[in-house]
Order: sequence, then structure tokens, then C-alpha cells
Amino acid sequence: MTVIVVALAAALGAVAYVWPLLPLVVYPMRRWRGFWAALYCGALGAVGSVAFRDLHYMVGDFFAASVLTSALRALVEAAGLVEPVRSRWRER
Repeated sequence: MTVIVVALAAALGAVAYVWPLLPLVVYPMRRWRGFWAALYCGALGAVGSVAFRDLHYMVGDFFAASVLTSALRALVEAAGLVEPVRSRWRER
């Protein structure tokens, strides 16, 4: 039983530490898919930051950071700031 608990804790920690970077790398060449993925990651990050706020190793803080990176990606995608870079990349 202890092995299962430790494995679940390690998995939760790994997901929490990677989650803030996920909105920045999912669908880099697709504008609206990246936008919706950022909103999805932000919503799950908000739930995770509330649910895991009292755990050790700052798990809730990493989920809260994902809300900020998701909001940044969603704003950039909605404004279309990356489209010139994408069009130049596709022309190569």
C-alpha cells in the first residue's frame, strides 16, 4: 500500500511541475487549438491549485503558475501576435 501512495505522490508531483510549461508548448503552430488548450490547462490548473494548496513541495503553487502561463498564451493567441512568426516559419 505504501508503494502505491508513494507512486501516486510522485506522479502528482511530476504533473504539477510540468503543468505550467504545458500551455506554452501544446499546438505551437495552430492558433485556435493552442488557445483552447491554454484555456483547458488554465481551468485544470485553477482546480489543481485549490485542491492541492496544502500539500508539501509547492504543488498548488505550480498549478497556480500554470494559470498565469495559460492566460498569457490565451491572450497572445487571441490577439494574433504570433501569426507573423508562424507564417514565416511555414514559408521555410
